Amino acid sequence: MKAIKFLSVAAISFVSACGGGTTSATAKSATANFTTLKAFSDGAGVGRGVASDGTQLVFIAPDVAEVVASANQADPAYLQFSDFAIMETLPTAVIREGTITVEGVVANITIVEDNGGEAGIIYMQIPGVADAVFASGSAFGAAPNGSFTYNGVHIIQSRFVGDGEAGTFSLSADFNNRTFSYNGSTLSSSLSGSGTIDTVNGRFASNTLNSNVGGDTAFATMYGQLHGDSAQSVSGVFHTNESDPSYGGAFVGSRP
Repeated sequence: MKAIKFLSVAAISFVSACGGGTTSATAKSATANFTTLKAFSDGAGVGRGVASDGTQLVFIAPDVAEVVASANQADPAYLQFSDFAIMETLPTAVIREGTITVEGVVANITIVEDNGGEAGIIYMQIPGVADAVFASGSAFGAAPNGSFTYNGVHIIQSRFVGDGEAGTFSLSADFNNRTFSYNGSTLSSSLSGSGTIDTVNGRFASNTLNSNVGGDTAFATMYGQLHGDSAQSVSGVFHTNESDPSYGGAFVGSRP
């Protein structure tokens, strides 16, 4: 997967920033640029990275400003999905699990590797310290004409306690009208609504999605990305709209 190396830069920077370590690079990477998209009231937030080859990444992490700063100073690093054991095979993806150690800090990793081969998710947890989720995929080429439906894995988690819960989603994209609708659900939650597609940069977004987690309702914001020469795959992250969001999650999938 083209996104592995790029995704690894941000993921390893998260371990360094939140685990008390430091990155070894002293000069800004010439291959990627990371920015903060939104800061939450607790210092966490949403970040984006764009590589020189067009690979895109969005993530939710604690201490987002520090993670972004670390990623912009980090040397490229490798984290091969195939190094982690397959724990489960889903209709649209495989789930891999394992750990990585960065400067003595151990992080648990869960990987959702989409069958389309263009995108994936990494969920990372430093036990008792922090967790983060990263969605990344290959460069966007051009938007196709017409409407397409994407299906894949949808994950939501409380930002304060407990493990994530996985389910499925369906995203309908109307590229001619530059709109999309999203319907994701797990056993105890749902996320639905519509938004706009940026067909130039290969992104889509909404801040008026409807979230329901066990009867706890709220509006939610989504940051999505299109991947592949003709937008074969999608990935992204989302969070509820409180100043310190109660829930966050990620998704990845492809169209036929």
